[in-house]
Amino acid sequence: MRYTSLLLLLWPMAMQAYEVNKYVTSCEEYIDPNEFDEWSETRCPASQTCSPNGFSGSLVGCCPFPDAVACDSGFACCPEGTKCRLVGNGDGYSSVYSCDDEAGVEISMSKCPCKPGMPLPPSDALKNVLIIGDSLSIGFTPLVAEILADVALVQHAPWDTTDGGSEESAYFQQCLDNWLRSPSGIEFFPDVIYFNSGMHNLVVNSTIEDGSSVPGQSGNTTVYKAEMANITKRLVEFAAKSEGKTKLIYGLTTPFLCSVETDNIIANTLNADATEVMKVNNVSILDTHQPILDQCGAAPVTSCFGVENCYCPHCSGGYDFLANNVIAPAIMALLINAEGN
Repeated sequence: MRYTSLLLLLWPMAMQAYEVNKYVTSCEEYIDPNEFDEWSETRCPASQTCSPNGFSGSLVGCCPFPDAVACDSGFACCPEGTKCRLVGNGDGYSSVYSCDDEAGVEISMSKCPCKPGMPLPPSDALKNVLIIGDSLSIGFTPLVAEILADVALVQHAPWDTTDGGSEESAYFQQCLDNWLRSPSGIEFFPDVIYFNSGMHNLVVNSTIEDGSSVPGQSGNTTVYKAEMANITKRLVEFAAKSEGKTKLIYGLTTPFLCSVETDNIIANTLNADATEVMKVNNVSILDTHQPILDQCGAAPVTSCFGVENCYCPHCSGGYDFLANNVIAPAIMALLINAEGN
C-alpha cells in the first residue's frame, strides 16, 4: 500500500505530541486497517459513512450522509433509504444521481464522498505546512515540499494525487473538516495553511440537476463567493483555536492562458470574489495570477515555459516557476515571521 513503510516509520515519534482521538467509524468494509497506522487509516465521523472514492489515496472516502447508500459509479452516494438514479449521461467520476425514495420521488442530489486528509503524521523536528487545494495545488505541492524540505514537512489535503483535490468550492465546503484532520480523524494545527479554490468553479449557469455541475468535480461561478466565505470563516476559526500557531494564506487562481473568456472569469469574478472574502476575514492573499501573466503575456497564449498549452489550466514548467518564485517564498516568510514572534 502506498506510503505504508514511511507512515510506519514516522508514526511513533510524530504522535508523541498529539492526542489520538480518531473518528469512530472504521472503513474495514473497504480497506484492511492493518495496512495503515493510527494516523493514515481512513475512518469516518459518526455523522458520515464510509464510501468508495476512486481518487482517494486509500480509495475510500466519507459520505456526508449517515448510513448512506453508495452509488454504482464509486464516486457518489445518497442518503439512507433512497435509491441512486443516474441523471444525464455522466459516467464514472462524472456521474450525477438523483436520490429517490421508494415512490421514485427525488429527496436530494447525490454527493461525492470526502477524500481523506493528509497521509503522513506531522513532523516534530520541522515546521508543518498544509496545502489545501484543487488540481493546481496538486501540481505545485511536491515542488514546494522539495524547496522547503530543510525547514518544513509540506503536505497536501485532501489525500489525492491524481485528480482535482478539493475540486469546486461546494466540495471544499463539504469536506473541509475532514481535511483539517488525519485520515483517521486526528486533529492537529500546522504552522501554515495555504489554500486555493476556483479553477473548478468555471461553469456558468450550470445546475447539478441537469448534470452540468458534478459534485466533487465542478461548480457554478454564482455560488463561489458565498461558499468561499463559509470556508474562510471556518479556517479563521480553526486557526484561532491554535492560539496563534497556525497562519493562513490564500492563493489566487492561476490564469487560463488558452482562453480570454475563461481567464476573464478567473480574474474578474473568481479572483475578485476571493480577494473580497479574504480582506473581510483579514487573511493574507498571494497573487499567483499576475506573475504568470508577467512571464507569459495575457491570454490567448499558445506556449509558455517551453510547454504547449501551458496553464490551460496545468503547466509542468510553470509549476516550477510558481513554486520557486512565488509560493515557497511566501510560505517561508510566514514561517520566519512566526519564529520572530
